[in-house]
Amino acid sequence: MKEVVMIPADRVGVLTQPVRDEIEKRLGVKVNIIGNSVELDGEGIELQTAMNMIKAIGRGFAPERAYRLFEEDQLLEIIDIGGFSEARAATIRSRIIGTKGRMRKRIEDASGAAVSVYGKTIAIIGTWEQVNMAKKAVEMLIGGAMHSSVEKFLLRARK
Repeated sequence: MKEVVMIPADRVGVLTQPVRDEIEKRLGVKVNIIGNSVELDGEGIELQTAMNMIKAIGRGFAPERAYRLFEEDQLLEIIDIGGFSEARAATIRSRIIGTKGRMRKRIEDASGAAVSVYGKTIAIIGTWEQVNMAKKAVEMLIGGAMHSSVEKFLLRARK
């Protein structure tokens, strides 16, 4: 079965031959790049995993971080902030990243999930519990919660 995943043109270069070879070897899915679309040829859960991996790389994750998706218990969640004005989306991105990346790091450290802020999306990779904790923290920040409130939530949720 063939599936096509579109990724931003500036992320195509990240899908180097060694990255494609790793995906093909570990999942048995053929990866072919045509422009900014990635064609995947495979079956079942392996095809779905490869699609999620390509989406994760397209949403700003380095391949090494996207490789977490090889594990059966890992999933990808993408939060779209495209419905906001450009100015509001920029504010949301800034709030999630925080000064010198501290807020994003705190979310990652507390939840165990990997977080990527890219364009008009926030992508999260982790187990179901990790993703839900990180997603709740991100949603709190999108909703305008103070950073200190989000940090308190993360501390309580971690216990």
